[in-house]
Amino acid sequence: MREQLESFGEGNENGEALSRNTLRYIMLGLLWARPMSGYDIKQTFERAIASYWNAGNSQIYTTLKNLHKAGLIDAEVIVQTSRPNRKVYRLTNTGQTELTHWLQEDVPARFTKDEFLAKLFFCGETNDDVALGHLRNHRESLLQQLAHMEWARREYSSRPARRPHLLEYQLLVREYKEAVLKAGLEVTEGAISRLEKRLSPPQ
Repeated sequence: MREQLESFGEGNENGEALSRNTLRYIMLGLLWARPMSGYDIKQTFERAIASYWNAGNSQIYTTLKNLHKAGLIDAEVIVQTSRPNRKVYRLTNTGQTELTHWLQEDVPARFTKDEFLAKLFFCGETNDDVALGHLRNHRESLLQQLAHMEWARREYSSRPARRPHLLEYQLLVREYKEAVLKAGLEVTEGAISRLEKRLSPPQ
């Protein structure tokens, strides 16, 4: 079964395959917490996971299809009279075993792809105005991500936790991500300040 799951992620680059496989395990983890529809999963990504792992509708539904084909999840159509029927997915015993195995594996070496940093690396070959534009855009992105995390904290922190132990580690992930964003913001603000001083006309 493990070989069957891994075959879904085969691609031209190991990083892309790893990324697709991780998405599958994230979705197994979500369905371990409770049965969910594709829409429920997308909503969970937007409010709780998007700050460190994003997935579009097509990725989510393609992954659900593959997991179901592999026998890692079951699907049930819930008939509704006043609204469209819902297809609800739940983890199978095989899926639970696969998820448990993944959680116990060592985390592989991580090398992120970041177009912002790639461009910034070569900005010495252009003028400072170009670099300043990228830095300002990056600052706005960081501020938006931090604002989203704060919104999610306010929105969901007051709700009773059905799985306190799971919530403990989800909040730990938020602490990590928030620290990374704040550190990135500090460096970005410093770089913007230096470039603005360099580009400002002499008094």
